[in-house]
Amino acid sequence: MTTKFKARFWDPAAAKYVHVGYFDTAEERDYEVAKAKLEHAKGLQPKVVEDRARGGELFVTFAERTLHHRLRTKKVTVGTWSNYNLMLQRWILPTFGQKKLRDITTREIDRWFNEVLPEGSPSNAQRYSVLSMIMKRAVMQGEIDRNPCLVEGVSAAKSKKRPTLSLGDFQVLVEAAATDQERALLWILMGSGCRIGEACALDWEQIDLRLGEMTVAYHLVGGERVEGTKAHPEQVRFLTLPQRAVEALRRHQETTTGTLDGPVFLNASGTRLRQDTAAKMFASIRASRGLDGFRLHDLRHASLTAYRRTATLAEVMSRGGHSDYRTALRYQHHSRTRDREIVSAMDLAFGAGASA
Repeated sequence: MTTKFKARFWDPAAAKYVHVGYFDTAEERDYEVAKAKLEHAKGLQPKVVEDRARGGELFVTFAERTLHHRLRTKKVTVGTWSNYNLMLQRWILPTFGQKKLRDITTREIDRWFNEVLPEGSPSNAQRYSVLSMIMKRAVMQGEIDRNPCLVEGVSAAKSKKRPTLSLGDFQVLVEAAATDQERALLWILMGSGCRIGEACALDWEQIDLRLGEMTVAYHLVGGERVEGTKAHPEQVRFLTLPQRAVEALRRHQETTTGTLDGPVFLNASGTRLRQDTAAKMFASIRASRGLDGFRLHDLRHASLTAYRRTATLAEVMSRGGHSDYRTALRYQHHSRTRDREIVSAMDLAFGAGASA
């Protein structure tokens, strides 16, 4: 039997529930309810006309200009901008888009947060932070006197402490992996500390199994392979891999792909694996061993933590791709020799030579 989620909301004017429909997921239900509420409210509100007086610009035009400014000035990456824009379009503009900046009140924001956003959603804090960021800029631009985003306790919800993935947890995940590709992906993330978007963008020509090295020169954005890394569009990183990661990759190449070119990781249809599919794969693995508290990104964090035990901060930044490209270049020649020494120490912790 397939579970359907019933969507409805209370109309206080009519003193009855308004039926919206049935949906496959709770997220889809919540989105449709929010949209229906706002469509209902639009019929009760007159159309607002923008004016040139202070604070008279419509929120929609100011908000979209703010996000484009952050992208243009490189304060956010393309991926982050895309995520912010999605939240803006789906969750913020339906409520505030046609309001003038000066007319948006603290009370309206509080009601939006507590009545429009889906109750208990972990994404609510980020949706709220996008709205607050836009209103802060409105204050800086002199459009309004103060930021009306004053909902209590939202920032605390964003700083929930995450569990730490241990080497023992990682070994459990590797043993639970169902295919050579899954094991190879886990080892790439844990062994190199690269981001999942960088791993999915790998082609075999970037992997040197003989030397045990990989070159990170691309990442995925919305399924598109883009040059550089998430933080720096011109960055290229040369990473030494632990021996067990090399062994896992070699086995994956021999038993799964059988090719020396093209994407390293493939989906069921034979095309490049995307981050969302990789995340679902990881969710299945972790659930089979009761490790639901971990995310795919925790492998990168655990890898760089292990690397940090015998490396300098500059070396960790270089390996993780946290530094500016020009700064990374200063360490490049030095780090490739030092990289091997550090990864040799990691190999001892991982138990080099054991089965992957």
